[in-house]
Amino acid sequence: MAAKSGMFRRMTDTGDLRERMQRDILNSDYMRFKADKSLMRQQLDSEEKKNAMLPWLKAVEIVEVEKLSDTTGRSVCRFPVQHEYLNPAMGLHGGMSAAIFDTGTTWVLDVIRKPGFWEHFGTTRTLNLTFLRPAAEGEMLRLESEIVQAGKRLCLIKGVLRRESDGAIVSTCEHQKYNTDADMPKV
Repeated sequence: MAAKSGMFRRMTDTGDLRERMQRDILNSDYMRFKADKSLMRQQLDSEEKKNAMLPWLKAVEIVEVEKLSDTTGRSVCRFPVQHEYLNPAMGLHGGMSAAIFDTGTTWVLDVIRKPGFWEHFGTTRTLNLTFLRPAAEGEMLRLESEIVQAGKRLCLIKGVLRRESDGAIVSTCEHQKYNTDADMPKV
């Protein structure tokens, strides 16, 4: 049997879940780049002006992570609304909100995944958003994610985006995912 990758070694660490998740994201395990890390960082820096998700990935901070059971967990991350995220009315763009929910709610799977069970984070089946109020540039937002149910093939995650200043809900999402583990080529 081949040696496990660094990603799986970290899964067995007894360290703090929040620190492990932040480390995995900053090391770009989630993004699954195969290139040299320094070359990858240069590429990300050069692409930043073309892609609003890259400044978000650099700004996001994971503040809470909790494994509730073998198939459920929750996480909270925070980030400032940056100029790149704005629509013409100077509020958080709906498309950017969708990208943040798609990526940020997927990260909570890190607390339950293991070889053969949500190992590759799956793919989005549906992402339903409800927008309640605007978020202005400079506001600090919190993304609260919770795995409602994760089975062998399907997963349901709910997400809530709140303003840190007053706790007001900016938007919500229901994120359904399909587990791609069985579809991945065996190496």
